[in-house]
Amino acid sequence: MISDPDKQPAPVSSPPSRWLSLWRVVYPPVLGVLVVLLLYVALFGVDFLLGADLRVMGVGDAATAQRVMTRYGRTLLRHQGRVLACYVAIGAVMGLLIQLVIQLWERSGAWPSSPKRARSLETPLQLPPSPWPLGRRLMVSLLSALTLHLFMLSRAIILRPALFAEALYDRGGIGKSLMVWLTHGSGGLWLWMLGVGLSLFLVLAPLLSVRGRRFFVDLWMYHKPWLGLGAVVVIGAWLYSRPSAESSPKSATSRRPPSLLIIAVDSLRADRLFDDRRVVAPAMTELLRSSVRFEQAHVSVPRTFPSFVTLLTGRYPYHHGIRTMFPTHKERAAVSVALPQILKDRGYRTAVVSDFCGEIFSRIDLGFEHVEVPSFDARALVLQRGVTVHRNLLPYLSGAGLGTTGIALGQQVFPELEGVSELADPKLLSQRALQTLAQVTRNDAPFFMTVFFSTAHFPYAAQAPYYRRFIDKSYRGPFLYYKPPLVDVSSPADVAAVQALYDGAVAAADAGVQSLLDGLRAMGRADDTIVVLLSDHGENLYDEPGRGMGHGDHLEGDQSLRVPVVIHDPVHRFPAHSVHGLTRDIDLVPTLLTLLGQPMSGALHSQIDGVDLAPLLKGERDTLGLSSLAETELWFTPTGPGFAFDQRLPYPDVTSTTDISPDDDIAVTERYRDLVTVAKHRALRTDRYKIIYRPTRNGPRYSVYDVVADPREIHHPVAERPELLAQLQAALFAALANDPTVEITGDFILPR
Repeated sequence: MISDPDKQPAPVSSPPSRWLSLWRVVYPPVLGVLVVLLLYVALFGVDFLLGADLRVMGVGDAATAQRVMTRYGRTLLRHQGRVLACYVAIGAVMGLLIQLVIQLWERSGAWPSSPKRARSLETPLQLPPSPWPLGRRLMVSLLSALTLHLFMLSRAIILRPALFAEALYDRGGIGKSLMVWLTHGSGGLWLWMLGVGLSLFLVLAPLLSVRGRRFFVDLWMYHKPWLGLGAVVVIGAWLYSRPSAESSPKSATSRRPPSLLIIAVDSLRADRLFDDRRVVAPAMTELLRSSVRFEQAHVSVPRTFPSFVTLLTGRYPYHHGIRTMFPTHKERAAVSVALPQILKDRGYRTAVVSDFCGEIFSRIDLGFEHVEVPSFDARALVLQRGVTVHRNLLPYLSGAGLGTTGIALGQQVFPELEGVSELADPKLLSQRALQTLAQVTRNDAPFFMTVFFSTAHFPYAAQAPYYRRFIDKSYRGPFLYYKPPLVDVSSPADVAAVQALYDGAVAAADAGVQSLLDGLRAMGRADDTIVVLLSDHGENLYDEPGRGMGHGDHLEGDQSLRVPVVIHDPVHRFPAHSVHGLTRDIDLVPTLLTLLGQPMSGALHSQIDGVDLAPLLKGERDTLGLSSLAETELWFTPTGPGFAFDQRLPYPDVTSTTDISPDDDIAVTERYRDLVTVAKHRALRTDRYKIIYRPTRNGPRYSVYDVVADPREIHHPVAERPELLAQLQAALFAALANDPTVEITGDFILPR
């Protein structure tokens, strides 16, 4: 055969270079990841623009925002850079996961790129992977990322709606309807079904093909090291969130001194434990049934900082010097020796672990060796707001995906989140406490640990299912998820909702207490550990007209001054019983030192204002005839219940009465220090009577109550019994004579 000279052979194309072939394989997934990254960058931009209304301590006025931006503007910008980096990191991880699923679908041919490929699926192993068109890959990547993000966001709303209520529920409209549908409707069930169904479809559909199953085999055969490393990381993160059990069980007959565990629940009212008609906290209720219960224990200042210092020093606030939530460096440094320091000097290992309200322990040294609490200063408050305005980031930082492990990881990336009330998790706190306890007890030394649960504190923002456990299912008012700052009730339904939120928060804290007690038993330390359950103050919950909610603003009623104190002592084994006589926060230190077998020296005894309650613990007596002195704290707002002209001496809100030092510390300014002192209400309480002193511009006003005949303190028969008023007034002034910071001029208590 003679070939045609005019017909030239077709040129043989050279094979593409190795790098070009690799790029053709790699660039579609790279573009897919990039599309997901751009989505998360856009989410950052939306949150950044919508969250520009900076608020500090619940106040969102322009003047405060301007002050903050002037001082912390550059810090905020750098912080937003970290937030953006977090968005990018999450977007990269999500993008890679989505590309992995797309790769699975490509290998399986479940969604072929052409009809020809579809007809060839009967011999899938003889065909190379069927790549998707670039447009389809990018569209699927974007829609998958958006769907996954909306799923995470919806799950986070269900678990912790208080984080999102300001942006959605409080603004009304479709956002409010969506939140209600998710949290109190059928949205949660539909979301769970959608998530499970979609996950099964994405994974199982490709596995129906031979090529899809081969993909998983190849993935395991060629990527064992990376898959193993990923498994190690996941298991390590899970183990990190679990309480350690390194301490082996110890015998109850050990010769070491007894250990001490103080479990404190912020704002816990005594009636939530001592009223058998309605059990809100089953774990704590069960504990008190085998313990000595002090049912008339009272605090000196119903605010966290001064109350805890009083509890741990056994001294009245006018002696230890901490009388507001914002003391100066000088006042904090002047606090005398406290119980943690006393026990540390005598061989005890000491630690304190807390969430957002425990920040006080970061500002004062009371002798704890290990302090695991959030930090608190003006900078931390600003950075908290800088993160929480990013609602599209919060699902990944609030445990919506990994539970308590996710929260722990989020707090490591942004430590300021430890101080966010809506992220308080009692079970996570108990896990952290048990991990710390295992560390400090490795050498078999006795320990003193304080674990402080904050969830029951305002704004009562408990996680699921507790926020909806007690609330009326038909309620749709402003307090469905939390108590917003500066928003007051306007109906009985609102009052019931706030009380239900509070009860749910107490129930959440109770679950953490249960976990802590279970861990203590598992570590073998329950038989030689004295457990004290108490609160730093109670809480007003609109119990009576004009008394509002909160604590520290007035001294009317016992709801904020009376706290539960329960002592469970497996060492001395006191018979379980109730003590009805009045006791005080200053009595805790001398009582506990006696129980621990740590006698007070003469010098220490002279510094402590309290008395040993041993006769009450033993059941020898039911009362010691004590009297309790109390005072109000700094008023955060210039208006509220009991703020009328004839009820108090007014001064501005907390942003004006406090100032920020060069090291970001917040303290009451010198300008308002004397006014804050002279404006305090003061009260003296005995087993039978209570007198309240209120300074006003028209002179001091007094209220006298017979707390036995009138436990709600509704009637104050001052005019009918002038001799009783004179007697109680003299007793009040005699008690205040020990206060070195004031002097009594006529009927006024003035700064010295």
